[in-house]
Amino acid sequence: WGWGGGRWCMSYDRRQPQDGALAASVSEPGFWECSVDQAGWLPYVWPTCSIIEQAFCCGRNSADFVERGMKYRIEFKCPQSAEIHDAFQVNVRTGVRRDVRRWPSRDCKSLVEETLRATAQAAWLKWLEADWAWTLLDLKDTGAAGVPIKAAPERRPYSLGEVAVLGPHWPELLQRWPLQGLSCASHPFGRRCNFALQRLTLAEAVANPPGKPEWLLLQEVWQRGGLHKTHRLVGVYRVQNRGLLHGFAAMRQAMLASLAAENFSDGQCREGQLAMRLLWHGTSSVSTLLEICSDGFDRAQAQTCAYGKGAYFAASSLYSDRYACSVRLAGEEGKGKDLKAMVLAAVLVGELVQGSSHMYPPPVKPHSLAGDRYENACDKVHSPGIFVTFKDHQAMPAYVVIYEPLTPA
Repeated sequence: WGWGGGRWCMSYDRRQPQDGALAASVSEPGFWECSVDQAGWLPYVWPTCSIIEQAFCCGRNSADFVERGMKYRIEFKCPQSAEIHDAFQVNVRTGVRRDVRRWPSRDCKSLVEETLRATAQAAWLKWLEADWAWTLLDLKDTGAAGVPIKAAPERRPYSLGEVAVLGPHWPELLQRWPLQGLSCASHPFGRRCNFALQRLTLAEAVANPPGKPEWLLLQEVWQRGGLHKTHRLVGVYRVQNRGLLHGFAAMRQAMLASLAAENFSDGQCREGQLAMRLLWHGTSSVSTLLEICSDGFDRAQAQTCAYGKGAYFAASSLYSDRYACSVRLAGEEGKGKDLKAMVLAAVLVGELVQGSSHMYPPPVKPHSLAGDRYENACDKVHSPGIFVTFKDHQAMPAYVVIYEPLTPA
């Protein structure tokens, strides 16, 4: 009962426990949160939280409050579940709306979230055990807090088609690639994966001796990149994309033909200048990593074009690290791992020209009878560290490399 409108009336409280053992204010004080862009769910502070809770408990449709001179309205919606009641906040002046939710208490929120985390981790076990499953996620990927769309990753065979044996002109690491018995990558949230994937780690290489030579070669490439002094190689995804592999091989043949002696005024053959190099490429997000594995390198995505408008690669992993994205493994939220990932790519490098910020396309070779253009631009022609490609299929992803800082001694 309460006093209202000059008379006594019966009060209404949505919180009232069914058994009536405890006062509602004790068992269900209410805990209100607002979704604020990248910051996530932030709790309302007193007295705002008290204003909202009182209006909610009295069965009102909305609650008004003022925060930092701005007027806001909370409009209550239907319950989302037994624990969560939905609402949204409206800025009265601008009309901007934000999601709001109410928990019975802070303890209730902690208990429910802990239960959800345990359920999610159990669901991730089969995905983490499958060496063909893509389990890298962005730090901000809220989907990771849920569960995969399937209980276990589907294993589908993947064929590279009529591809020739990767011969001596390929890097030794790629010559180790298996061409049979491949599995198509599977994504826990159903993202498109049109490539074969296999996860490689030191532990898996020890357990599977045939994979050890590939892992040892990867460690050599990692050490040559320069980042090994401060970071440790955690694991890799081997990426074998049928379409990109065939396009890359065809591009090599076309570039070889254009470097034949008959195409140059001095009659010198330049086929020996064409090299297939393993170079590093950092990118801003796991989503972009996945797109590169599926569709190759998109020149239009280049942000900093100091040496031409193309796709950029570096001989030094130490350099590419500044562009690499932070990642986490699905099902391992909150474990404090500082993981990053970048691409190790196979890149066709031909005759080089000094790059410039507005270069596209590269200039015509003055010694070319057919008017062919330079294959690549770079930072320094005589000792290049940064390479730029201008054509599709001039580079292809070979590995997604995952690494972490070395623990201080």
